[in-house]
Amino acid sequence: AALEKGAVAYVSEVPYDLPAPCIRVNDIRTAMGLLADHAWGHPSGRLKVIGLTGTKGETTTAYFLKSILDAWRKAENKPPVGLLSTIVTDDGVSRRPATLTTPEPLDLQRHLFNAAGAGCEYVVMECSSQALKYGRMIGVELAVGAFLNIGEDHISPNEHPDLEDYLRSKLLIFKQAETACISMDCDHAAEVATAAAQCKRVLTFSQKHPEADVYGTDVRKEGNQIAFHVRTPRYEGELAISPPGLFNVENALAAIAVCEGLGIPEQHIYVGLMKARVPGRMEVYQNADGHITAIVDYAHNRLSFEKLFLSVKEEYPGQRGVIVFGCPGKKALDRRKDLSEISAKYADLVVIT
Repeated sequence: AALEKGAVAYVSEVPYDLPAPCIRVNDIRTAMGLLADHAWGHPSGRLKVIGLTGTKGETTTAYFLKSILDAWRKAENKPPVGLLSTIVTDDGVSRRPATLTTPEPLDLQRHLFNAAGAGCEYVVMECSSQALKYGRMIGVELAVGAFLNIGEDHISPNEHPDLEDYLRSKLLIFKQAETACISMDCDHAAEVATAAAQCKRVLTFSQKHPEADVYGTDVRKEGNQIAFHVRTPRYEGELAISPPGLFNVENALAAIAVCEGLGIPEQHIYVGLMKARVPGRMEVYQNADGHITAIVDYAHNRLSFEKLFLSVKEEYPGQRGVIVFGCPGKKALDRRKDLSEISAKYADLVVIT
């Protein structure tokens, strides 16, 4: 079909019996990444692309960052920034539900090209371990690469054989980032810091280590908001986020660290965090008398499930907890065991769909 539409050659690891020359390569994924970047004119070179990776919190952090950057750009009379997330793909030209967290190279480079042409200037994107491992992001310049955390997930015959491969894949983000933003509180923090050292600049964030560049303390629930104190190299003061979940402060600190790397003014960080809403992440609904609170959240691995329960127990003390969940197929096999164990430990009633 491609030949019928005018293709003059094809790229492949294996030559086929076709009436067109074969440009033979030894790694089709690397070739596809390089060719896609070249075909679309290296669009990341005309943008500031922010890449986020972690076992949990990537989507929330991405929406926090988009809200902050959009608040800043609105004040400057500039268009919104691009967003490539698990939920939506918005490149300034088209907005549609996402099919992959990180698109394949030809789609990814087209989205970046569209964002550059639409005047987005910035693109916030989630970088999945699969995308990093299999070269989907080859050729993409990252102004900032942020590593949020690491936990056991995506380990299966279809994804990563073990935690070592999973971590190694995620750490590849620093090979193409100018500035690294890393959590000092995550597991394997020393390995993450070692990998991040190859970047020109490294910024750290933490709730446990006062020496971090971005240090968050005094986390508390105030009405319908989560408030906290933050100290960065440029400012110190009180900030708040609207989405519930005390663990979301970790995502906010990651976003603040990225903004520190980009030089975003403090007032827009304040406004952006207050306005941020994340579809499907800690969405709270209550009945008329407030007796029943329902929380919709995408938590789907041991790390995020336990953080969710611990936060709910603290924010809604004394209430009976009912959990409704299920596990998709063709994903990390341990999820069935992990999610069941966490549910049995914390919930009063478990409903498995």
